[in-house]
Amino acid sequence: MPVRNQHPAQLTILHLDPESAAALPTGEVAVRVDTAYTNMFLSGQGTGLASTNSFKMDGELMRTAVQMRTGLGSGFTVAVEVPMVHTSGGFLDDFLIDYHDLFGFPDQDRASEPRNQFNVVAAYQGETIFEQRTSALELADVPIELAYQVIAPALYQPGFSIRGGIELPTGNQTHGFGNGGIDAALGAVLELPTTYGNWYAAVQHTIASNPDKAAAALVAFADVTSANLGLELPLFDDFALLLQTEWENSTLRALDFDFVATPQWLLWIGGRMRLDRNLCLEVAIAEDLAGYVSPDVTFWLGMAWLAGRSYGAGG
Repeated sequence: MPVRNQHPAQLTILHLDPESAAALPTGEVAVRVDTAYTNMFLSGQGTGLASTNSFKMDGELMRTAVQMRTGLGSGFTVAVEVPMVHTSGGFLDDFLIDYHDLFGFPDQDRASEPRNQFNVVAAYQGETIFEQRTSALELADVPIELAYQVIAPALYQPGFSIRGGIELPTGNQTHGFGNGGIDAALGAVLELPTTYGNWYAAVQHTIASNPDKAAAALVAFADVTSANLGLELPLFDDFALLLQTEWENSTLRALDFDFVATPQWLLWIGGRMRLDRNLCLEVAIAEDLAGYVSPDVTFWLGMAWLAGRSYGAGG
């Protein structure tokens, strides 16, 4: 699943979304449209030397992206994505408060805060270094990726690819939808097809640009390293169960307290249904496995069209 952490600050950093190690054939085009909707609530302040550092995120965020991948031949695939972001106070607060109460999950005093508000701000030594605003629709930074298939995946034969990318500073950094500079990332993908399903794993490292507000406060958004592992398990001819987890460190860790410095870890559970020969629909939900740092819950919907060949439930 080409999903990512929807933490507002992490979204300003280039992320090479999980993908197959297989290259697209020469001239073949794959188009995806994905929407992820996230409810987030977190508030914390440092102690000791970090006592003037703070972070708060409260609200809901929807990121919709259109991606096109094209096979260039000789094992190369290029991808370009155009993401748009909508932010608001949302409507899920009451539902999530009841959900946490029902199962006895901690809610960090969410119930005592005003409902359906939007407030995302990070401060370092009392100065605001990152702030996201409510917006009906904003263009985010645009990623461009190039992947090279080193080994083609086959049954019980691991496939391997390397990839790199840059992210163009098209998002408004003042409104919190970009970081104002060009990020660069390198990564590797491993895929293992088996008779019962496909395993996927990837690692990557992103060199992050620093927003102007952070630079003015003499603090830097940190580079981000991440790793993910996924399983695509066909249950029927046209339906596969999708399980995926991803770990990444936090770009705001220079604020030096747990709510922003702790590495973030998400679990995704979903499914992929083939609608016809080349079209599939995907749905998933994500929960944070490392509490008090990541967004509470994310709902994801994707649709992929692969021209020229069948896009089956098994990949």
